[in-house]
Amino acid sequence: ILLIIEVADTTTEYDRKVKIPLYAEHGIAEAWLIDLTRKQLEIHRQPSADGYRQILKPARDALIAPAFAPDVHINLAELFAD
Repeated sequence: ILLIIEVADTTTEYDRKVKIPLYAEHGIAEAWLIDLTRKQLEIHRQPSADGYRQILKPARDALIAPAFAPDVHINLAELFAD
């Protein structure tokens, strides 16, 4: 698995504290947590047994790309548009 995406509104803390660490422990290269309540994306990269070593929180208007496909851009402004 190169990328897993969690979309959460009421389960954000559970996803962040339980599921994301499990993905790291199992070697999932990248995990995104989309927090619908805060309109925030967390990008978790560099998995290890202790969790992800890199956590990015791009601006709401950033262009982002998964590590495995750096030429594929997603506009967060469009993702979080009202």
